[in-house]
Amino acid sequence: MNLKSIEKKAWTSYFQDGLFDIFLGLITLNFGIAPLIEEITGITYLISYCIMLIVGFILFYLGKKYITATRIGRAKFSEERKTRNRKTTLVLTISVIFGCIIFLITATNLSPITSNIHFGAAVFGTNAIIVFSLMAYLLDFNRLYLYGWFFAASIVFVELSRAYVGTTYDNVIGFGTFGVIIIIIGLVYFIRFFHRYPLNSEVLSNG
Repeated sequence: MNLKSIEKKAWTSYFQDGLFDIFLGLITLNFGIAPLIEEITGITYLISYCIMLIVGFILFYLGKKYITATRIGRAKFSEERKTRNRKTTLVLTISVIFGCIIFLITATNLSPITSNIHFGAAVFGTNAIIVFSLMAYLLDFNRLYLYGWFFAASIVFVELSRAYVGTTYDNVIGFGTFGVIIIIIGLVYFIRFFHRYPLNSEVLSNG
């Protein structure tokens, strides 16, 4: 019996509920609609983004606790798996710090190269592909490879559409489109998970 294979299967089963996809899709979608919300309601981009992030995290947490765990249970994973998770956290932390630095450099126009908005878009797109790919590898979550390219493509769509629709609707077209696609993928996995792992009669009778 290959214990590593069994553990990997147990680990990856936690991603088959589609909840992480939906959470990631909501974050991506929010990049698209937050500027529009600010234009319509006056609620700043940062506030609406934080609200969506909190709502998404609450839905993700409740879904994992009351839907996923009640159907496939919980597992205690090996130290090797915990180390991979810590590495994932480190990758995300470095990515956020790197993104903030590039944003500040681009926004403050420190040089002709960094002041070019296309430079920032290229850097953020490349960073997204690298970070998502590393996360996909460390978490054994292959759909993240695709989502990394989705995120990079969102930036490209924003760049291409800005001249035609302006700086608000370019985000709706770019991030909004791929955010909705990711959410739909997540919902498909969620519905499939729901039918594949129904609550058994013992769980129902014990509440």
